[in-house]
Amino acid sequence: MRILRDPAMDANKTELDHPSRKGDFHVRSCSAPWTEVVYSTRRLTTLDGSVVPMDVYIPREEGEFLYSIVRELRPEVTVEVGMANGISTCFIATALSENGGGRHIAIDPFQRTEWGGAGLALLEKAGVKSRAELIELPSHQALPDLERRGIRPGFAFIDGSHLFDYVMADFLCIDRLLPTGGVVAFDDSDWPAVIAVLRYVLTNRHYEIAYPGVIIEGVRNTPTRSARALRSLAHLSPKLASKLKPEFLIPTYDLGIRGRCVVLRKTASDDRNNQSRFHNPF
Repeated sequence: MRILRDPAMDANKTELDHPSRKGDFHVRSCSAPWTEVVYSTRRLTTLDGSVVPMDVYIPREEGEFLYSIVRELRPEVTVEVGMANGISTCFIATALSENGGGRHIAIDPFQRTEWGGAGLALLEKAGVKSRAELIELPSHQALPDLERRGIRPGFAFIDGSHLFDYVMADFLCIDRLLPTGGVVAFDDSDWPAVIAVLRYVLTNRHYEIAYPGVIIEGVRNTPTRSARALRSLAHLSPKLASKLKPEFLIPTYDLGIRGRCVVLRKTASDDRNNQSRFHNPF
């Protein structure tokens, strides 16, 4: 077990031990039969038996990244915002099943209405339905309910609405659940709104990039010579720096936001002055 303390304990007394801190994390291959069927056929079955194309999904590399994190951390509870076709849900539930314990909570108010219960059907087909609980409410209602229930996930995955304010709301609610040492993964972390949330969190809250060596669908970073020169001058001149945008001064790539799935680790509880008029530019 890599859990030093029970995640159900108080946030100030809970800390998870992470293999990534020791440098021994590696992405594992998930050999569960359902993965081969889903990614080879690209077809899913809904609750009424209809077969539908897999138009919305996470790439297998990302699924195995999530699977590997859960296998390594061995959390007692995991939480996911956005179930959709259930592929990420099944990767997480499969990891919990192979760990021999733990339960997964997925939040999706549209699972039956917009997705035809495809996620629930896949959980059944994968044989891990008993590991998962579905909450069919909007995340801004479901997550506070989890806080009232005393849920303390060691791992969370945010893949709901990709609008800036909704991603931020999901993060703020997840942060209140997450113990120090817990990790939260963001899908589509290469989308502008998600990048903005990640930049805010990394510059204003006690979080760090959890697995900097794992980049899913990354792009090459090629800053121009003039941009590098201007940044160097800005570091020497506060007046010049004040006229430049934060995302130019510290590029998103340099913050460690790379690829379509970035994972953050919580390093401490929020200790800001709640009457402060300012935040760090992001």
